[in-house]
Amino acid sequence: MMFSHIDENLAKNEAEYLLKKRRNKVKRVIAFIIFSAIVLSVYTTAVILNAVFNSDSLIARTVRVNILENNGHPIVQTIITICLGFLIITLVHFFIRLLAIRANKRRKTIVTITASFFKYIGYIVVLVILFNVWSLDTAILAAVIAAFGIALGFGAQGLVSDLLTGLFLIFENSLQVGDIVSYKDYRGEVEEIGIRTTKIRHVNGNVKVVNNSELKVFVNMSIHRSVAACDVVIEYGENIERVEKIISGHFTEVAEKYPVITEGPIYKGLVEFNEKGVMLRIIAKCHETERLQLERDLNREFKMLFDKNKIKLAVPKIKLVQ
Repeated sequence: MMFSHIDENLAKNEAEYLLKKRRNKVKRVIAFIIFSAIVLSVYTTAVILNAVFNSDSLIARTVRVNILENNGHPIVQTIITICLGFLIITLVHFFIRLLAIRANKRRKTIVTITASFFKYIGYIVVLVILFNVWSLDTAILAAVIAAFGIALGFGAQGLVSDLLTGLFLIFENSLQVGDIVSYKDYRGEVEEIGIRTTKIRHVNGNVKVVNNSELKVFVNMSIHRSVAACDVVIEYGENIERVEKIISGHFTEVAEKYPVITEGPIYKGLVEFNEKGVMLRIIAKCHETERLQLERDLNREFKMLFDKNKIKLAVPKIKLVQ
């Protein structure tokens, strides 16, 4: 009952996390649609006013210079540049991410990091345009670039390391979006691989953000099929040959009942003798995302099988000394 309660809490947390994530995504989409509608309305109005009024009129010249040609006051140019830059970056980022839908994990990973890279490049381009809008003196611009270069030399070593590590992880096929990994006792699914960081989501919904350069030692559990193990301890008085025959005869039914099993179940034999009894091991291969649940299912199946066939499971022996 206690473990059932824990599983219910984890499932509830997972559902709440997915619901919250979906709501936030819907809010962002609605906000972007409203923003795009405003920008489109402004430009549509400008085109109509420029067409209706005489080209030499004040309204037509104001609209044409400030909006259509974006050659008016620097403040107006800055607002227009930022709005258009944000709109273009978001749309291109969205269409790049569309390529990851129904794609394999490798393609999805490459698309994710490409979208992240484009976003940063887009911000840099917008910043360069803003420098040009305000007609900054070349000496000032050179000084800013020089200062930025010095800061980059001292402070961006970690950024370069994160970028290179992320690229090596992807192109060496060490890590992909959707993989289940274990990193410093933290186990979860790789949700996103960016230029600087990798996001790993735990089953309870928590997301761990790790710098790519820190992913020097981790365990990728999705490269090969995982093994779900079911260890049962029977009493010493049980007939091993009889028990093995009953177990093996139940494998076909278990495999049909649980489609997540990709290989097995397989009886591995007698594992050890201990103070309680004889330990037998049964395994089945599956995807890592299904392993924990499959282990619970196997435990349940073979407990019911043993009860049905009057096979006694070992229990701890208590010795009283007077």
